[in-house]
Amino acid sequence: MLEPVQTSPAPAHLSRRLTSGVGWATGGRLVALPTGLAVNVLLARLLSPSDLGAYFVILSLVTLLALASELGLNQAIVRGVAEAMARRQPGEAVAVVRSALGLTAAASGATAVILLVFGHAIGHHVFGSTAIAGATIWIALLVPVTAFRLLVPEAFRGFGDIKWATITGDAATNVALVLGLAVVMAGGWATSLTDVLLLSIALSAVLLVLTHLRLRRTLTPFGVPAASATRRLLRISLPLLATNLSWTLMVQIDTLVLGAFRSERDVAYYVAGSRLAALLVVPLMIGNSVIAPLITELWTDHRMRDLERLVRGTSTLTGLASGLGFIGLVALAPQLLETLFGSSYQQGATVLVVLAVGSFLNSVSGACGLTLMMAGEQVAAMLITIFVTIVTVAASIVAADAFGAIGVASVMAAGVTLQNVLNITVVRLRLGIWTYPDFELRRVGELITQLGRLARSLR
Repeated sequence: MLEPVQTSPAPAHLSRRLTSGVGWATGGRLVALPTGLAVNVLLARLLSPSDLGAYFVILSLVTLLALASELGLNQAIVRGVAEAMARRQPGEAVAVVRSALGLTAAASGATAVILLVFGHAIGHHVFGSTAIAGATIWIALLVPVTAFRLLVPEAFRGFGDIKWATITGDAATNVALVLGLAVVMAGGWATSLTDVLLLSIALSAVLLVLTHLRLRRTLTPFGVPAASATRRLLRISLPLLATNLSWTLMVQIDTLVLGAFRSERDVAYYVAGSRLAALLVVPLMIGNSVIAPLITELWTDHRMRDLERLVRGTSTLTGLASGLGFIGLVALAPQLLETLFGSSYQQGATVLVVLAVGSFLNSVSGACGLTLMMAGEQVAAMLITIFVTIVTVAASIVAADAFGAIGVASVMAAGVTLQNVLNITVVRLRLGIWTYPDFELRRVGELITQLGRLARSLR
């Protein structure tokens, strides 16, 4: 097991950061959640099912390529900045941020150029879609925009600034897009797939400029950056790249495989169900967004019992919240799809139920994978994710061809569950702690109290 070197105590005022962070992360998700759903609902009303299916395939492809272009830096920047600040080296933290931005610019720019050359052929020969092939230039532009949109909020998170990490993340993007689409719908203008992609690029670019200005204000008080952190950052990020890319491929492969083997209408019905099922993971996402830098700080200080208390307490609370949502989704699946997307989208009800099971189990598993990556075990996380991804991708291809959307949904739920079981086991073996929740009702109140005590102990 890799042993961290303790060079200073944990930063002060972490208790207030924890409390404030939970508030901002929760508020951000409460904004991003309905607006993200509203985006999908508006798109279902503005685009035909075929165009909507093509849009979802493009979105999955762009997300996958953008994360590949980040080279694993979206999580490495959190760890690198948190470690530098814990060791009282703010100049090194600034160097980490600058190196991450430069590497992402180079990689995402190269990816965009490759797409311009081969994107048209990919659209025609892989997905058999004229719409996707015709959107090549817009896909190429979306990749670097998306890469920076995903990276910059993580710089704020590394500094423990959950407020700006939240504001500059999905919340702002979803609010801007839902407002833009609402204006289009209110104006009664005819809308094509190209129009939607152009609107997304324009709004994201504006938000990126504003976000960059805010990040410069955050970095200014820390003075001159230390020597370039590129090499050290890459040593952390490249194993994380394999992990992130494998994980993203696994969670996006359902849309891409359906796009290759089934019609774009089938993709639209499937994704409508999967978007609702994904809501069950929101409590876990809130918890992870807050505790990511704290995991690194506790690990750096060798406070393993406190680390276990943090991750298990968070897992318990996120699991309970997800369970309540799971009951509602399963009970009202057809009605929700019809009300939100239209009567034809009821075909996604069974997909919704199957994926809801996988999302609930994912949330119950807690921050097991995040704990590995933030506590120096990124190589173990990489190997687990690559293994599970290979199995899931192979199985989903077979399932898509033989059983369609239901088969793919079943494979995805099973793959996520397998990944979490392996992560929990390896966390125990490598770090000596458990991450699974404790659902004894009498202990829920105790866990909340323990989290409060832990926060106070980090002063």
